[in-house]
Amino acid sequence: MPHWPFTSVVAHGKDESSLAVPLAEVAAKLDVQVLPDPEPDRNLFVRSDQYSFIREGVPALFFKFGYTPGSEEQKVFNQWLSERYHAPSDDLAQQPVDHGGAARFITFLTALTNAVAGVPGRPCWNDDSFFRRFARPAQAPAP
Repeated sequence: MPHWPFTSVVAHGKDESSLAVPLAEVAAKLDVQVLPDPEPDRNLFVRSDQYSFIREGVPALFFKFGYTPGSEEQKVFNQWLSERYHAPSDDLAQQPVDHGGAARFITFLTALTNAVAGVPGRPCWNDDSFFRRFARPAQAPAP
């Protein structure tokens, strides 16, 4: 949820595949800081929607607006998580949204999508990635 300006992002899975390269390039170009996962014990990479792609061998990322431990943004996030996430009050009409942050996030995602789509070849797992075991052999192009 975009509750503050979009200046940093946590990209779960960034160290697992070749997606780290375009992620870093787009983030630098748009002046977005890529932060480490502030809560690695929550293991969100395997608990989120993109994991269906992972299990099928498709490298993917999961994004959150970034915050650093102890920051005001973390306080806002923790309050939202405890009071609104998956609750009746988890409704855009009932909570503050940083519309500029949301728009900047969409610009970031669009630029990243274009960067990934604009290179030859598909994203691939890093050799040392646990998730590489899900990779499928490349298919030959149709005649």
